[in-house]
Amino acid sequence: MKAVRFTRRRLALVVAFGCAAAGLAARSSFPQQGSVQQGSLLQMPTIKTTTRLVVLNVVVTDRAGNLVTGLTRDDFTALESNERQNITSFEAPPASFSPSAAGGPSGAEVAVASSATPRTILVFDQLNTESVDLMVALQKMKSYLEAQPAHLAQPTSLFSLNKRKLELLVQATQDRDAILSAIRKNIIELPPTSMENGGVQGGADRLLTSLLALDEIALSSAEQKARKNVIWVGNGIPILSYGAATLLDKTKYQAWLHYTVNWLQETQTTVYTLDPHGVAVSSESIGTYTGSGVISGPGLTDSDLYFESLATQTGGKIMRNRNDLDVAIASAVKEGSSAYTLAYYPTNDKWDSSFRPIRVLVARQGVSARTQMGYYAIPEGFEEGPNQVEFGLSRAVTSPVPFHSVEFSAKGRIVPASSKPQQRMGTSSFRTGAKATAAAAQLPTARIDVTVERDSLSWMPQANGDQMTEFALVTSSVSASGEILDNQIHRLEFSQKKDVFAMVPPEPVKLFVFADLPPKTDHLRLVVRDSSNGHLGTYDLPVAALNH
Repeated sequence: MKAVRFTRRRLALVVAFGCAAAGLAARSSFPQQGSVQQGSLLQMPTIKTTTRLVVLNVVVTDRAGNLVTGLTRDDFTALESNERQNITSFEAPPASFSPSAAGGPSGAEVAVASSATPRTILVFDQLNTESVDLMVALQKMKSYLEAQPAHLAQPTSLFSLNKRKLELLVQATQDRDAILSAIRKNIIELPPTSMENGGVQGGADRLLTSLLALDEIALSSAEQKARKNVIWVGNGIPILSYGAATLLDKTKYQAWLHYTVNWLQETQTTVYTLDPHGVAVSSESIGTYTGSGVISGPGLTDSDLYFESLATQTGGKIMRNRNDLDVAIASAVKEGSSAYTLAYYPTNDKWDSSFRPIRVLVARQGVSARTQMGYYAIPEGFEEGPNQVEFGLSRAVTSPVPFHSVEFSAKGRIVPASSKPQQRMGTSSFRTGAKATAAAAQLPTARIDVTVERDSLSWMPQANGDQMTEFALVTSSVSASGEILDNQIHRLEFSQKKDVFAMVPPEPVKLFVFADLPPKTDHLRLVVRDSSNGHLGTYDLPVAALNH
């Protein structure tokens, strides 16, 4: 009926950016061989993809800034590096939808009409915002929500980034009052971050932590084939204004940004940055992006724009110098529901890491189109060693954000140590923390039964008509404080006979693995990653739920 083949490894999962940064990176116990060192250039992992389809979200406006709807595929021309591309897919902005037939929202996790519905993701950036602006930002977010109907037009989630971690305060919901309830609890962390401390390295740590948070948010909803609007409320991250920032430092920061730009493009995520300070500095125009940096407009410096440049690169906006932050949020949300979606396969098949600029033209006078500025043609593939695992996998292990691109469930029970399988020939064993492998043999062990929904995985047809899928499964032992005590990764190949694959309902993928339970283990964090498309799923299994 089915066959499973897997190899087993103990890996020291290291966040791909080599995080010695504060906040997100600091709370894991992973080894720091790739730590951020001032003046060092980190080697960035690449994004492994199985297709080169480029998906663009396009906002069209007239000269007055009004959104333009009613256009068709024939009205658009897509250019990559000034070469015309064949638009293979086109979708007009989705029609508005009404509350469910069940009678509207009933809680913080209201089901939405379709996974293709645009999403709004509010991020309250406490890490990079002056203390005098924190209350203003929170009050304006509250004012925006109070002006909305009780049933929001788009599923909306709320995150907070503080000096300790990224926190998911409210999962995607159309229940306005659920988000307002979280905001009214005064989510400001005191004392606030001191942005004056740490010099270039402190700024670099905050930048890295912020980029990791943004990547994490994008990855957690990678399966949603719709525009995701991240509305990032904060002052920005001024690091390049320091005289001590070397050219090598700047090259390193740009590498981080390039990597994030590609993840955002891959997951159809658009960024809007909103500065709550409200002090006029210059016009919104920020100059021209060349692929290697931002050329500032009058009155702005690179230090003002470095993190914010993600907005223009992803087709969003930088919103500064205005006191109506609530109106700015509403404008960003409205754009998210009015975007056209175009897709094409690039005519240039050379993947040399160069920047590929993108333009979209509209065959109608008096209108303009705004979309992603481009992407980096990073070669396909990823080299994995015993001390490095792919970015998305390592983020999913430590993230407080649930990942639902791969749906699965798990249950387990404590088993005698003698039930552990012996290490197989041809596999290696690696561990995190201070425990020796010999000592680990005496640890309590759990057998974990995992059931993965078949249709959430990618399948490849075989010559005999059978189907095969490949995925990774990580089991991590986590303390109540979030410390990773132990982890193990399994690489699996699973095949299903053609007659079984045709069954309705589909036959799920079932397997079991063993996980050690070091002292202080509070729960097991399980992560499944589809090897074909990089989609991720997570599941937390409390130790208290294990049957003895």
